[in-house]
Amino acid sequence: MGRTAVGFILLSLAAVAGGNAQQADTGGAIVSLSAGGLFGLGAHGSVDGSIAAPVSTHFLPFIDFSYAPLTSFAYNYGSNDAGKALYRSYMIDVNGGVKIRFPSKSDWVPYVGFGAGLLRIASSTNMSGFGLNQTTNQSQDELAGNASAGAIYYVTPHVGFGIEAKGYAAQHNRFAQVTAGVFYQFE
Repeated sequence: MGRTAVGFILLSLAAVAGGNAQQADTGGAIVSLSAGGLFGLGAHGSVDGSIAAPVSTHFLPFIDFSYAPLTSFAYNYGSNDAGKALYRSYMIDVNGGVKIRFPSKSDWVPYVGFGAGLLRIASSTNMSGFGLNQTTNQSQDELAGNASAGAIYYVTPHVGFGIEAKGYAAQHNRFAQVTAGVFYQFE
């Protein structure tokens, strides 16, 4: 992106940035999209979508959905490695909880969050060769608790960006997710 385009974007954001942040508003919804990574199940990219509904200045119930491709590799099997296979795995997380925000006089709003939800870790193996064309699917569901810390920054009264670190604990898996993204706050 050229300097002219970056300058235009910054000038446009500055032009619409008037007004105070709606960090203490209630009755609307905050929708966010973010991307980041998982750590502790290996290092993998992830995407995340969330909706929160401020019910008071400090409390925001939320529902969160994330997806992360975990491992993917191809391999050969059988005599002379004539068979071919592709292994893929991924994780889906659906959770809900509450974020406790700490409004301030600046446009930054830090928060902590606590929640619980369902983790699904799934895999598929596609095999072909030796007259075989077969797909084997496996999945494991676990209940998981999570705790997060993050902050959002209001660029305008309705639009901004945020960062978050979230730790997960389940019976068989413990890992962290770090994300950064954008949000829109409805009135």
